[in-house]
Amino acid sequence: MKKRFIITAFCALVAFGATKSFAQSFNAGLVAGATFCQVDGDHYAGFHQLGFTAGAYVNLPFADHFAAQMELKYSLFGAHSSTKEVMEYYYNPYSLRLHYAEIPLMLQYNLGALRVGGRYLDFITLEAGASIDVRLRATEDVDSDYQVTTSRWSPLSATGNVGLHVAFNDYLGMGARFMYSIAPCRFTGLPGWFYNQYYNKVIQITLTCNLRSPLR
Repeated sequence: MKKRFIITAFCALVAFGATKSFAQSFNAGLVAGATFCQVDGDHYAGFHQLGFTAGAYVNLPFADHFAAQMELKYSLFGAHSSTKEVMEYYYNPYSLRLHYAEIPLMLQYNLGALRVGGRYLDFITLEAGASIDVRLRATEDVDSDYQVTTSRWSPLSATGNVGLHVAFNDYLGMGARFMYSIAPCRFTGLPGWFYNQYYNKVIQITLTCNLRSPLR
């Protein structure tokens, strides 16, 4: 089921970028970077779980300064206890790793219409959107007792994403996103939708390499 979903998403990514009527304007490229993660709902706080993300995207301008971007990425989220939580609060050492196939769809707005100090801001793009996250695997390490706990975590979840992208030149750039679950990554089964569920909370920093045509 998961493999079929990911294959379908990949085909959609290709079709999105290969639409004949927009063949001259779509962009395509690669993206890779780091994720700084925590999970709201557990007893641990802070972006202490370091992960990574890597994948590909297609980008389709459809109006002045506007574009839609679809991505297919592997992303590692999760949570990790801090030294203070273990030493001062006597929490058990804890590490959670959530492996996802992440499928974001983003709406982007380029600031090329704005001019500051005689320079147009066409190198800055704002973005917002959502992603479907297909859980591939989940592992927990509680007090050095390694456990595979895939079944406790939802096979499908979703995150809302906001961020910005800065183009260094026509082909290379850097992006930053804040991501938060809009569908829980784990249901506890207890009453209360928000307070008794688990939610991914992620800061994502990436480098982009455009392959099809310039970023701006």
